[in-house]
Amino acid sequence: MLITHYCNAFNSVKVNRTVIACDPWVGAGDEIGWISYPLHKNGANVLKSIKPNFVYISHLHTDHLDPKTLSKINKNTKIIIKKFIDQRLKRKILKLGFYNIIECEAWKKYKLNKDISIGIVPQISSNMSGMPEQINYDVDTSIVIQSNISKEVFYNGVDNPLTVNSHKLVKKFITKHFNKKIAVAVLQDGGNGEYPQCFLNINRDKEKERIVNGALLATKGKLDIMKPEAYISPMPNMIMFGKYSKLQKYVPKPTFAQEEKILKNDKYKIHHIAGGGTLTKKNGKWVSKKTKSKFVFKKIFKKYSNKKYFYSNDFKNVSIQEIDKAFLQSHVNYIKKLNRLPIKTHWDVEFYIYRNLAINSKGKINFKNSKFLRKYAIKYNKSNGKLLKKNYSKLKCHLDSNLFYGLLIKKYTNWSQPLAGSLILYERKPNIFDPNIVFSLNYLSIF
Repeated sequence: MLITHYCNAFNSVKVNRTVIACDPWVGAGDEIGWISYPLHKNGANVLKSIKPNFVYISHLHTDHLDPKTLSKINKNTKIIIKKFIDQRLKRKILKLGFYNIIECEAWKKYKLNKDISIGIVPQISSNMSGMPEQINYDVDTSIVIQSNISKEVFYNGVDNPLTVNSHKLVKKFITKHFNKKIAVAVLQDGGNGEYPQCFLNINRDKEKERIVNGALLATKGKLDIMKPEAYISPMPNMIMFGKYSKLQKYVPKPTFAQEEKILKNDKYKIHHIAGGGTLTKKNGKWVSKKTKSKFVFKKIFKKYSNKKYFYSNDFKNVSIQEIDKAFLQSHVNYIKKLNRLPIKTHWDVEFYIYRNLAINSKGKINFKNSKFLRKYAIKYNKSNGKLLKKNYSKLKCHLDSNLFYGLLIKKYTNWSQPLAGSLILYERKPNIFDPNIVFSLNYLSIF
C-alpha cells in the first residue's frame, strides 16, 4: 500500500496496479473562500498524472468535489460515493459527465477488485461537539480502504464531523469487516470552518488558541480509540484567499510543533507529507518520503490575496427591489419548511447587505468603504409569540448583496458552503454554536 497526500482530504492509495484517489482538489474552491495548500506544481493536472481507477468523493462541498480537477481525467473513471437519500451529489457528478458511479450503502464492505476493498462511514452528527440538532443535514462521509493483498487498512476521516465517541463505532466496523488493526489514519486536526476568523464580536486570538487546543485534544482522543500504526497529518491544508484573506491570522490551524506536543504517542508516528509526499511500509515500519516540491506560504498567500470570489461578477446591478422580492418569497418558504420539523430552539437572524463589504487590517468591517444597502430579518419562534430566553440565540450575518441574492434565487449550491467557507462575517449572541440556525438557512431560497 502506497499512500500519497496532497492537501486537505486529497490523497491517493495505490495497491498493486489499482489507484483510488480521494477528494481531488487543487486551487481555489468554488463557492468558498479557501484555496488548497500546498498547491501542487502540476496544478489540477495532478489527478491526471495519478491515473486513478477509482475516485472517491466524500461530499458535495467544493473543496472535495472540484469540477476543474475532475475535468482532467477520463469520464469512464469510476466514481465512489455514499448512497444518499438526497441525490444532489450524484446529480452534480452526472452533470460533469461521469456516468460510472458506484453508490455504496453506509457501514458495508465492498470489494472493488482483486486489489482494494472499501467501506463508507456516514455522518453521524452535524458537529464534532455533539451539539443537539433537530435539522438532519446528512452531507459528509469518511472512507475505509483496505489492501486485499496485505490486508492493511487506511482510514481517511475527511472532515466528517464525528464526535470522539463516534469513533468507537468506526473502530468496531473496521474490526468486524476489515482488520483488527488500522495501519494508517488521517483526521482533520484543525478547524476548517468559519470560526473564529469570521466572527466580529469575540476575541479571535483567544478563541483561535482554544479551538486549536480543543481540536488537537479531540484528535488525540480519536487516535487513542483507532490505534493506528501511523498517522498522517493533513496540515497545512488550505488558506484563505481574496479580500477576506486578512483574516488568515485567526484561522485555527495548529503548527507542527503543537501537533507533535499533543498528539505524540509511542504507539504511532506522525508523518507530515502534504504536497505529494508518500507513506509506505518497509521492513515492518511505515516510512515516509516528503515531496521535493517547495511551497512558500507567503508567496502563495500574496499571489491570491486579491483574487476575486466566485460571485464577484454576478448580479452587479441587482436592485434593492429585486432583492426584496427574492427575500420575501424565500422567507415564506423558509418558515413553511421549518414548521414541518421538530425544532426546539428559536432564533433571530439578521442579514446586513453591502454593495461591496470591505474589512480593515484588524479584520473589522470598514464601514467607510463598504456601501451598506439594507437589513433583512428572520424571526423563528414556535412559542406562540412569546420570546423565551431559553434556547434562544441571535445571529447577524454581514455579506455582499450579489452573494445574498444568488443564494436566495438558488444560483449557488446552498448556504452551507459560503457560510462555512469564510465568505460571510458574523456576530452571535450568546457565542454558542446552534447547528439548527446554520442548517436552517439552506431552506432560505425562492424554491
